[in-house]
Amino acid sequence: MAAFLAIISAALFGAGDFFGGLASRRTGIFSVIAIAHLIGLFVILLVAPFMADQFLLDDFFRGALAGILGLIGIALIFHALQRGPMTIVAPITSIASAVIPVIWGTTHGEDLSAIHIVGISIGMTSIYLISQARNQNTKEETTTALPPWLITESLLSGLCFAGFYIVIDGTSSSSEPWPLVAARLTSVCCLLLIGIFSGKTLRVDPSVLPLIFWSGALDTVANLTFLMATNRGMLSIVSVLTSLYPATTIVLAKWVLKEHLTRIQILGLLGALTATALIASG
Repeated sequence: MAAFLAIISAALFGAGDFFGGLASRRTGIFSVIAIAHLIGLFVILLVAPFMADQFLLDDFFRGALAGILGLIGIALIFHALQRGPMTIVAPITSIASAVIPVIWGTTHGEDLSAIHIVGISIGMTSIYLISQARNQNTKEETTTALPPWLITESLLSGLCFAGFYIVIDGTSSSSEPWPLVAARLTSVCCLLLIGIFSGKTLRVDPSVLPLIFWSGALDTVANLTFLMATNRGMLSIVSVLTSLYPATTIVLAKWVLKEHLTRIQILGLLGALTATALIASG
């Protein structure tokens, strides 16, 4: 069940990123993130009273911490993607967000089988391959050294996302999804404060609102299924399967936008399917 929920979470995360990416092409990134998180807060508030067995204040505070970590991770990766190549930023961030929870889980008593280890290894490789994007504007390879800040920001972003996974994993299944309510409430409050003090506006073209709605709703449901998965299975397995979410994004980009998939990305997709099968059967 945990593996199935993690796969659903990855699919929803990837779809949410796809819609969010489309919206960001038409309006400001800040407004997309802020409105999407606000929509996500309403979505999770609608289901929380009907799902949770109890409200635990400790879990609520854990969720708030996870929300801060997730928001910092989003800010770092967007800043890195704006100033650096996706082929560097995305793999570093994705792999870091998957590897660290695996290390955390195994050092805290999670026992992985040989099949799990093989599946996780293939999954890590697949994350790297899937994240590779061909630069359409550059035909010649560059030998320019990577700036240290780019690697640092990408690693920190992955560390924050990993922190989100680890903190959320520490909550009780009886209180789900209240930790996510706290996470969304915290991120929305932070974004609104940033908007007020920086003068950023939340105004967007009405035609973009459906994209933002689906981005926020799908991302929130993805977080919910991730929380349910970690409460029912090992973090080390769930985090790797969830980190395969770029596969959904590039499949949607191919299907909807008719974007070209490189051979490396296709190999990564095949590897993701293999990793999923191995981890689920292990």
